[in-house]
Amino acid sequence: MRTTTGIGRALGTLLFASLLAACSSADSDPPAPAAPAPSPSAAQSAAAGAPIDVPTDPAEAALRLEALVGQHSILAADMMRARIRSDSDLAQSANAALGKNTQAMGALLTPVIGSDGVARFEDAWAEHIQELFEYARGLSTDDTALRDEAHHELVEYEADLAKFFVDASKGRLDRKAAQAGVAAHVDHLLHGADAYAAGDRATAATLYREAYAHSFRLGETLARALLPPAVGAQLDSPALRLRSALTELLGENVALVVGAMRSAVTDGADLPSLGTALNGNTQDLTAAVDALFGPATAQRFQAQWADHIDELLAYTSATAADDAAGQAAARRSLAGFEQSFAGFLDDTTEHRLGRDELRQAFVLNDRMLLQQLDAYAAKDYAQAHDIGYRTYDASFTVSGQLATAIGSTVAKRLPTS
Repeated sequence: MRTTTGIGRALGTLLFASLLAACSSADSDPPAPAAPAPSPSAAQSAAAGAPIDVPTDPAEAALRLEALVGQHSILAADMMRARIRSDSDLAQSANAALGKNTQAMGALLTPVIGSDGVARFEDAWAEHIQELFEYARGLSTDDTALRDEAHHELVEYEADLAKFFVDASKGRLDRKAAQAGVAAHVDHLLHGADAYAAGDRATAATLYREAYAHSFRLGETLARALLPPAVGAQLDSPALRLRSALTELLGENVALVVGAMRSAVTDGADLPSLGTALNGNTQDLTAAVDALFGPATAQRFQAQWADHIDELLAYTSATAADDAAGQAAARRSLAGFEQSFAGFLDDTTEHRLGRDELRQAFVLNDRMLLQQLDAYAAKDYAQAHDIGYRTYDASFTVSGQLATAIGSTVAKRLPTS
């Protein structure tokens, strides 16, 4: 089980050491990191719902694959939870989002495994999702035979998926490692579902985070094995390591915020455990800022980030109470955060990001989070999942912008001889 600050502090330490090594023999200010992030307008387009093009750069495709496999874990866990609660409409909407996620992974892999390979992948992955659904249905109805049958099928699909990935990698992926990775992914989801069905929401929330972290790293393993061999060296660069870690943490934040907001407008049973998980995610992000910029900057970050989450939940509470005045007050507070946090990050990165562009990115992020909640509260689950999906996508773009600016800022402070 990971500690709440381990990921963030390790990220900062590794990045700083890597940048120091990279810049130790430089004669002037280091260049901007390789593989720059998309422009602010791309972030706005993603947030507005425009389709995201398949990256042509292999390293960009690798980062995207990591994020998509991580997102799969979130969507699968959400689908299983909905099925356990017998929320059939919600489970079906989550399943549709899983299908969209599967197609996005297939589109990334088409250039390297071809359309026939993608068809095989999508069929196998869809069967994997179906059996997760059946396992959750067995938990919901207390049907031990159905649950056991689904588990048996999942074990078979683990072997089939591992073989597919090994074959597609042309031997670059070890068979035992592939099977262990797929098996661990399934076990995280099943154990999380078991805990959730048993009412152990604290364990379920812990496994939710662990499943996401493992799936994200599984995405990296697959990217290194399936995409061109040079991708591995690119992913080891300080800039892309930072971007990958930020994408993981920001994507997890979106998932946990969405889960907490939705719980608060239903029965609230998941809210305490998801709140604890959100605190852990905030501490991970804060530890990264501490390692990169020092404790004073980290404290300012943590205070503003925690206040932001509080205001999102204040809007949620007002929505649950049908309190229009409370909703309006929360919106005003969020607008203040969007302005001040944009200024804070722009100052921290020595104006490499642009205050107005950052503020607009946060405005769009908050708008989508509130819109998905409004749709969820109205039981328009398809719309809620669509907006939630796009909010996660937008975090991928924002993490790229932040990584580029942070990497350049930190590198500029390092010794050059």
